[in-house]
Amino acid sequence: MVAAGRNRRGPRTAGAAGEQDDAGGRRALSVDAYNHIRTALIRSRYRMGQRLVLRPLAAELGLSPTPVREALLRLVSEQALELNDRNTAVVPDITQASFLEIHNLRVDLESRLVQAAALRAAPAEIEALSALNDSFLAACERHDEGSMAACNADFHALLATIADLPLTANILRSLWARVGPIYALARTGPPPRASGVAHPHDELLAALRARNPEEARQALVRDFEYARKWIEPLLPA
Repeated sequence: MVAAGRNRRGPRTAGAAGEQDDAGGRRALSVDAYNHIRTALIRSRYRMGQRLVLRPLAAELGLSPTPVREALLRLVSEQALELNDRNTAVVPDITQASFLEIHNLRVDLESRLVQAAALRAAPAEIEALSALNDSFLAACERHDEGSMAACNADFHALLATIADLPLTANILRSLWARVGPIYALARTGPPPRASGVAHPHDELLAALRARNPEEARQALVRDFEYARKWIEPLLPA
C-alpha cells in the first residue's frame, strides 16, 4: 500500500513540475514580447495613434498570440498603450500638457543619471557613447529620422546603464516608452543648428571625460530644451 501511494504521488509531482515549466516558458515568452514592443516604442518605431493588431504583431515576433496579448496588456497597465473600442492596443496620443509633464520628469530623473555617470564612466564606456553619438549625428546629416531616433534612444539608455541607478532607470523606461512615439511623429527632423554650435551630446561627452557632474547636467538640460522647442508645437494643445 505504501509503495502504491508513492507511485500515485510520482505522476502528480511530475505533472506539477511540467505545468510549472510550461508556465515559466509562457512567462518568458511574454517578457520577451514585452521587451521587444517596449524597445520599439522607445526607439520611435511606432507612432502616436498606431494600432498594434495582435495576430500580425505575433506573426512578426514569431510568437503565439497569448504571450503577445499579455505583453500588450502589461504595457496598457503602464499607460504606454491604451485599448480602443475594439479592444485593440493603440499608441496613445499625447497633448502638449502631457508632453511637458514627461519632459519635466525626464529632466529631473535623467539629471540624476548623468551626474552619477560623470563620476563613474570608464573610458571604454565614454567611447561607446561617443560612437553612438557619431551614428546619431551622421543620421541627422543624411536626414534619416528613424536611425536618428533609435541612436538617440540608445545613447540615453547607455547613459542610464553607466550611471548604475537601476530603480531610476526603470522608472525612466516607462517615460521613454511614452515619448518615443512623439519623436516618430516628428519625422521631418529637427531644425538645423547654427554653424559652429556644438550638439549638447558633444558637450555632455566632454563633461563625462572631465568628470564634471554639473556640466553634464547642464548639457542634458540644453539637449532636452532644444527637443522641447522643436516637438511641442507639433502636438495637439
